[in-house]
Amino acid sequence: MKDKNILISMGIIIYIVMSGIDRFVYHIPNVMYIPVAILGIALILIGFFKDKSK
Repeated sequence: MKDKNILISMGIIIYIVMSGIDRFVYHIPNVMYIPVAILGIALILIGFFKDKSK
């Protein structure tokens, strides 16, 4: 249960930080933004489905 929460939290933090920086601070090039955003979404999904497989 704890690993699930950590993965979901890290994914959300990555996605929010990247979106916030891109929108308000500095425009991040798509070459960097898309893989990092996909990583954040993947962490959220892995954390969500990790407990379902047991």
